[in-house]
Formats: sequence, structure tokens, C-alpha cells
Amino acid sequence: MRLNTQNFFKIFLTFSFLLISYKGILAQSSDFVIQNNTTLTYTTGSNVIDFTTEYIREVMNKKYLYSTQGEKIFHIPDLPQTKEYEVEIERQFKLDSLTVTDEKGKAILYTVEELELGDGIYVKVPNYKQTIYGSPYRIYVRYKTHDLVKMVNDWVLIQSHALNKDTIFEQIDPTTGTKTALSYNLKVVTDATIPPLAKIYPSTYRTEENDEKTIYYFDSKDRLGQSIYLEFGTQQLYRFELKYTAPKTDEIVPERYSDVISALSTNIYELSLPRELSETNQKVKIEKIIPTPTRITMDEEGNINAKFEVPANQSTDIYISGYIWVEQNSLINKREIPNLEFTKYVEDISKDSKLSKYTSATKYWEVNDPFIVEEARKLATDKTYLMDIVRSDYKYVNEILEYDQSKIAENNQRIGAKAALQGGGSVCMEYADSMIALLRAQGIPARAALGYANLDVLSKTNESGNVRHQWVQIWVPEYGWLSIDPTYESDNMKIGQDIEGILWETFYDQELSSVRMYSADTVSSEELSDYKIQIYAVTNEDIKDENSLLSYSDITFEAQNSTGDIVNTLIKTTTVGKALIVVLPISIVLVLLITLASLTTSLIRRAKSRKASQTL
Repeated sequence: MRLNTQNFFKIFLTFSFLLISYKGILAQSSDFVIQNNTTLTYTTGSNVIDFTTEYIREVMNKKYLYSTQGEKIFHIPDLPQTKEYEVEIERQFKLDSLTVTDEKGKAILYTVEELELGDGIYVKVPNYKQTIYGSPYRIYVRYKTHDLVKMVNDWVLIQSHALNKDTIFEQIDPTTGTKTALSYNLKVVTDATIPPLAKIYPSTYRTEENDEKTIYYFDSKDRLGQSIYLEFGTQQLYRFELKYTAPKTDEIVPERYSDVISALSTNIYELSLPRELSETNQKVKIEKIIPTPTRITMDEEGNINAKFEVPANQSTDIYISGYIWVEQNSLINKREIPNLEFTKYVEDISKDSKLSKYTSATKYWEVNDPFIVEEARKLATDKTYLMDIVRSDYKYVNEILEYDQSKIAENNQRIGAKAALQGGGSVCMEYADSMIALLRAQGIPARAALGYANLDVLSKTNESGNVRHQWVQIWVPEYGWLSIDPTYESDNMKIGQDIEGILWETFYDQELSSVRMYSADTVSSEELSDYKIQIYAVTNEDIKDENSLLSYSDITFEAQNSTGDIVNTLIKTTTVGKALIVVLPISIVLVLLITLASLTTSLIRRAKSRKASQTL
């Protein structure tokens, strides 16, 4: 179809009029436009982010201008660390790479004000030119940082802060009445060799992709209250080492008699091993177990426990090592979580008697307490689907509780859900207990999950051992046990597959540990204080001979708490049992001697009787 000149001219005039009209509307609606554009650039294999802030100030109304008076202040935050020296080192790293330039790359004068540790840095840039209509004013602030990226083997996490929910996008000067439009867009740039994308938040974004790089764009309003989170990588491998020195508790039986009369001086230890999990296809292989356990069991939860019998009259080192594989789907092949209609869900759950123990009350999950019941009811009101209620509980717990890092180092006493939900400083235990109680009160089967999380910690060997982490799992038909971690406060909600850590064991009752010590000697709870678990990420190349590793499928698990096992434990680790060990053999010998004496006497009598008969 051909377009004649006259029609083309009419269309051109119409388009030009619309364009002029649009600019006129924009100028009238905003006298000034200020853009704060952030770019995070990551190169695969690096542990730093190139951070760039592009500040653009435009005059949209010819009647106004920006003078050269004043300055623009940029804030470079500190990431909270456990040690002040780490903040100091990272702050210096940022300052060493800091540059401030104009749009032509020319350096601009600036000053730096270092705030208190944890509060960050101010970069102050005096206005270097007048800003008038048609001549935008630009500043580029660039620096490098480790704060926004975690990189462990083939796993990468890129994060950036959320915009405050009170952020405004239009500012009106109370004196002049001028309007300024504000924007805070952000983009993340990655190269083509980065592992597959597994998770991304916020879920509203757009991408540009070519052979060399991928750019992820996030709009200002989508960042309100939502941190930027991009996770790359679908698998991870960890090495674990469990170390425990079983102390000497028996001061009576000499060590040299340990082998001869071991039954009289024996302690029994039950230690938990990492379990497997279908959600992340978590698989475990054992490298070493020293000494050889007397039995390895699997309970109804799927937890693995090893039992060791060691001399009580000497100390013994127990050492277990192995590897744990975890996987998650890429974003393209994301495993969907069924969002079931809640009424039907509860109806189906109530028909399965095996799930009833996951909705019952315990000492720390006060499901029947009036306060818990009422809060659970309010959170479920007007919610149609299961995941709507889960999100409601998650948000509520994070609004009430406040994470307190200092409590990790303390001997934090478990207080239960009701006390935790009164507010105050909390750690993962309080977050998980609170959410489990609410879920159970709503009829949702829930249990406690214990393990180790946070890859930037697990990537290093830690001589003092890793700190256990607690989260929540709920039962979802057609999915199985679904992991939810309420401790990580975020509108994104940490739910489903997660390879930034491993699951060790799960519990449906008030217990949070399978570690047990059985002894006839007087011992304190401190006897297990030397129990340490180290976990750190490794590569397949770190495994010398995978064929020599022992899979759980190769182990014949014995029945837990069998009659024979209970009797064995009672005899070897109780005073009564030890008494039986001493008395029983003596009693048997006495019985045998008495029996022998009786037989001897009987034989003598018979012999005498025969002799008398022969004489007659």
C-alpha cells in the first residue's frame, strides 16, 4: 500500500502536534525532573559489584533554573557486620574505588564525610554548573563493593536495598509551588557466563538480553518495600564434619580395664546426621564415621541418628564427615507451589490421621491458647487460598518480632510462641515457633526444621562450628513438605526451594535436638557443650573418590527404640543395670555351685546306698 504525499503530511502534522502537546503537559505537570538511576554490574567469578548512581536533574519549565549554589549529597551505606573492623575494611575498599564524574567522564570535585560505623558515608558534590531548560545536569558516582553480592562456587546472589514505603515521587515546593518529579529506577547487568537464574524479586521487571549480557530493569514503584534479589545457580555441594570429644565420666574403673569389663563403664551417645529432603533433592554421602556406631536408625520423620557406645572411664573422639548435595530448579523450570482453596485443603488434611500430630499443641506451640487462637483466626479471615494465609502469618510475625543479633551469642532460652508474639528482640527460634503455632491453630500441619543457612558463612571453615538455624515446614498435598523461613524479613518471603543452606533434622513435637547422652555417672548438660558441626561449600573436585563414599541407600537402618536396644541401654547406662551386670554373673555362679553341690551330694548318697545294698 502506497501513502501519498498529502496524507503523509497530514499524519506528520498530527503526530508533531501530539508530541508538542505531550511535552507541554509534562512541563506543566512537573517543573523539574530528578532521576536517581542505579546500576549494579556483576562479572561472573568476581566477589564485587560495580555500583553506579546516575543523578540526572532536568528543568522542564523555561521559567526556572537551578543555580550553582548548594550541593548534592550521595549516601553510601555500610552493611551491618558482626565485627567493626569488617565494616572499616569494606568502607575503605569503597573509598579507594570511588569516582565522581560528569556525563563526559570528567572528574568532579567532591568531599567525603564518614559517619559512625554502620551509618555509612556521605559524598558531597557541589553544583558544578547551572541547570537550565534543555541542558540536563548529570553526576555519576561509582564505587566497588562486596556488600551486595555473595558468590560461592557456581552460586551467585545479588541484592540491593528496598525503597522506603514512604518514598515520594512528586515533591511540591511550599514557597514557589513548583513540582519536581522523582524516580529511583535500578538495573542489574550480568554477563553471559553467569549460572542460570533461579529466583528474582520483585516479580515485576523487564529484561534485555544479547550474546554478551543480560540487563534486568526494576521500576521505582516496584521497589517500594521490596529489596532487589537475584539468585543464580541451581546446585551446591557442602562438606560437613561433626566433632565431639566424649568426656571421661567414670573415675572408678581404671582405663586399663576398659576392654575387659567394658559393660561396667560405658556411655552411649546418640548423634543426629544430616537427613535427606525431596524438596531440594538433598542427598547425603558419608566419608568417615569413627568409631563405628553400634546402630544407625531412621525415625518416622526421616531423621538419621547414629548410636555410639564408648568407654566411660576415658575420653573418646567421635568424628563423622561427608558431603551433602542440594538442588533447585531454574526460574524457567520453576517448581510451582500449589495454591489450594483453603476450606478444601483443611477438609482433606483432617481426613489424614497421620497429620494430626502436626496440628496439635505443645509446650512451646500453644495452639489452644485464646490469644494464639484469636490471632490465627484474624489472620485467616477473608483469605480464600492456603498461600494467602501463609503470607498473612509471615507478614504478621515479621511485624511483631524484631531480630536481635546479640541474642545469638547469648544462651537464648526458649520462651514459646505466645511470649514471643508479645514483641521484643528475637532470633530464628522465636520466629519459627510463633509461625508454627499460628499455622497449627489454623489447621495447617507444620513442623520445625533445623539446619544451617547463609552461604556466605557456610563458604568458610569455622573452627568454632556453625550456628544452627530454625525455620518452618508445612505440608502441602502434591508438593510435600514446603519450607518457609520467616526470620528473613522481606516482602519477597523466603519460601520453597533454597540451596543457601541444608536441612539437618525436623521435629513435630517440642524437642529441637536428637542429640542424647546415656550414662550411669553423674553428668551435667554441659557435657555436650563440645559438640561441633562444621559445614562449608566445596566443589566436586574436592572429593577425592566419590565411589568410596557411603550413601544412605547402602545403609540398613535399624528400628528405633527396639526392645533389645532399650534393654541394652538400661543395662549399660543405669546404676540398676550395672548392678545386674555384677550381681547376675555371681548369682549364676552361685546357682551353678549350689546345683553342682546338690548333684554331688545326691550322687554320694546314691553311691552309699548301692554299697549298703551290696553288703546286705
